[in-house]
Amino acid sequence: MPTRHVIGFTFERQRGVDAFGGARRRPFDAEPWRLAFTPAGCDVFSASDRGGEYLVLSVAPETFARLAPGIATSHLQQFTNVADPLFTPLATGLRRATVLGAVAPRLAMETLVAATVERISVLFAAGAQRAQPERCMTSRRLKRILDHFEARLAEDIRLVDLASDTGLSECYLARTFRAATGTTLHAALMERRIARARSLIEAATRRGTRTNLAEVAAATGFSSHAHMTTAFRRMLGITPSEWMRVLASGSALEPTDHSTVG
Repeated sequence: MPTRHVIGFTFERQRGVDAFGGARRRPFDAEPWRLAFTPAGCDVFSASDRGGEYLVLSVAPETFARLAPGIATSHLQQFTNVADPLFTPLATGLRRATVLGAVAPRLAMETLVAATVERISVLFAAGAQRAQPERCMTSRRLKRILDHFEARLAEDIRLVDLASDTGLSECYLARTFRAATGTTLHAALMERRIARARSLIEAATRRGTRTNLAEVAAATGFSSHAHMTTAFRRMLGITPSEWMRVLASGSALEPTDHSTVG
């Protein structure tokens, strides 16, 4: 039986089967930028054969209680697929700290964990299921936007085309997307481009072949190798070359690398 609280966040869509607290297994379809919480002591089964990047943070009950003293243990209920735009920047920061590993400043990581627990406690106080996405940013529209990104990653993507695809005005689309997801259209596009670049780098590493980063940049819509490097560093805290080294070694970054990735 799990002894820690588990907080999950979908950076990409997840599909599979799950079960909580001994209930029957059931299909699930979690959209991107969605939050989940499973309290300690809750039996959980989850299997996903169709899904991408997913953040998992486990928190000891005593740590959770210390950081959120106003939430009684009895009020900690399991939930999944909850939209909370204010959690997105926290998840992005946690992912960056996780990628950096040993070189991530301890205070930065502890601050993120404290803010994460505080946000979860706010959701419980308000009723987690009340957190809903912007009404006009429906699941269908969100999927059309992400499909548009995936189909045209190597191209110059324009707001006017996204607006036409979704049937919304350009300004209204930009505003409602951020309200629903907690991130901007441009940041979401950068997420997809970096995810594709990571996938290409990882595939080459598994094959044992040399990765041409300039070709990866061109294939994923970056204007240059330097542009891709800047985007990697901003989002993940490391460069593509450093990511290649981590994959090849199978270990985390060494603390001596802090000066190059900070």
